[in-house]
Amino acid sequence: MTGRAFLMLNFILFISFAQAQNKFDPHYFSYPLGIKAKFNANFGEMRPNHFHMGLDLSTESRQNLPIYAPADGFISRIKIEEGGFGRALYVQHPNGLTTLYAHMNRFIPAAEQYLRSNQYEQKSWKIDLNVPSDILPVKKGDMIGYSGNTGASAGPHVHFEIRDTKNENCYNGLKFDFNVPDNIPPTLIRLAFYDRDKSIYEQTPIMVPLIKTALGYNPASVIELPFTKAFIGVLALDRINGAANQYGIYKAILSKDQEFITSFEMENIGYDKTRFQNGHIDYLMRFKGGPYFQMLFPPTYYNVDMYILPAAKKFIELTPAEQTYDLEVQDAAGNRTNASFTVLSTGVSQPSFVSPGQRIIPGNVNVFEDEMLRIVFNEDAFYDAFNFNYQAMYQVMGDQLSSIYQLLPEYIPVQSYFKIAIKPNKPMVLINSDRVVMKRIFRGKVEVKKALKEKDMFSAAFRDFGNFQLLEDQAAPTISANIPASGIVPAGRNIVVSVSDNYHVINNFKATIDGKWVMFSPAGNRFSYYPDEHFTPGEHKLEVVVYDEAGNQASKVWMIKH
Repeated sequence: MTGRAFLMLNFILFISFAQAQNKFDPHYFSYPLGIKAKFNANFGEMRPNHFHMGLDLSTESRQNLPIYAPADGFISRIKIEEGGFGRALYVQHPNGLTTLYAHMNRFIPAAEQYLRSNQYEQKSWKIDLNVPSDILPVKKGDMIGYSGNTGASAGPHVHFEIRDTKNENCYNGLKFDFNVPDNIPPTLIRLAFYDRDKSIYEQTPIMVPLIKTALGYNPASVIELPFTKAFIGVLALDRINGAANQYGIYKAILSKDQEFITSFEMENIGYDKTRFQNGHIDYLMRFKGGPYFQMLFPPTYYNVDMYILPAAKKFIELTPAEQTYDLEVQDAAGNRTNASFTVLSTGVSQPSFVSPGQRIIPGNVNVFEDEMLRIVFNEDAFYDAFNFNYQAMYQVMGDQLSSIYQLLPEYIPVQSYFKIAIKPNKPMVLINSDRVVMKRIFRGKVEVKKALKEKDMFSAAFRDFGNFQLLEDQAAPTISANIPASGIVPAGRNIVVSVSDNYHVINNFKATIDGKWVMFSPAGNRFSYYPDEHFTPGEHKLEVVVYDEAGNQASKVWMIKH
């Protein structure tokens, strides 16, 4: 293929991609808050284990600001969960898009009533409810509810998303016009160079600071690399007029002699792909406390189409002769920053830090097995190769059934769930198999899951490395409440039930009044009931039944009245 034909092919690729991404009217939506538009975070920012999938709208650190429908449509979905989005509404619009509003405190009365009736019908506070189109229609500018700080929210704001209604992929909200001026180009800070012949987890990248000049960003000198196949990471950030926040970049394009080589773009990402962020970054560097370096090429195994690679190469080829490359970084407003760098290969390879163990190959089912441990990793579990091993620390005290097994290297990200089976150090005849759990501990985070018996082992599924151990849990949870000894619940007072468990996991909570289910709202280990039509004048029997992760049950009964 000639250089002219190659350039034409790249031009066609870019035009088709741009048309696919800009098929919606950028002026279709109005801003959903009645205050000046300001973003706490933008689309595609790097977050722990995921891309940020929407815009965080500033509420000026306030709660209960009215939220308005940005276009005609109907409330199509209501989702309630303790973490995650907390209280969230979805509005479906006739243009093929759906907007989402998360961390809300309240919805409009009609939505609250519809939600509540379905929660009682399904006997569940947690709910993901699809709403028919004729139940909750809205017009542009109609109020749909109030902002808040519910779910996994670090402060009052509205998490706002624009999704494709058919497949629920998220579009970059900054490609729509919300009247937020932005003429500040992104800032380039550093480049990182890696040897493609080695795993990203088994090398130290060569860091190159970039210096801002009148023509863009450049390194101080020619970059000499001790390998011949290089892939590149970039550290960059973006800003918007009038805001101190640092945002993620939208696009990066690498070229050589005006020929396109590779690019990535933060647009149209599905929630089934968001964890692939761990493969888009230098995960090891971030794990050690460093910044987010974003890769200009995908890793060895990657299943997200955010990259464009016309040449189907995941690296650049270096020679002893100098070669000059151009890097362009863009934000969603179209502001551009350019860098130019010259590289050559010295041909002298750096040593790798390869740990001992079984070689794990991405794209394959990898099974590790010995007498005490069996782990099955699916073919999509990893992005690059590494040697897997573990370290065992023998412990059998009290409820401990096995040694503690630390999976190594600890810094390897895992894309999909893997099954880990552990052989207990105690004879099976001495174990109550129905009460065995597996605990994972890592950097202070604890996960506890029910373990299933598999011959002479017990197994559970996890998605991260860490320290694993089998435990036998036969201790039932304990239950208390703020109900006076008299049983009289004063008017306007909530009933709060507190549950305590030795492993801090409540698998199921159920409360009834006179045998009929009533709705308690969870907040950690506290469950609150707001007296409603199910708590009428007179004396009633309130019963609470809870189960922990191991299946231990506790129950308590109060006679209450008001």
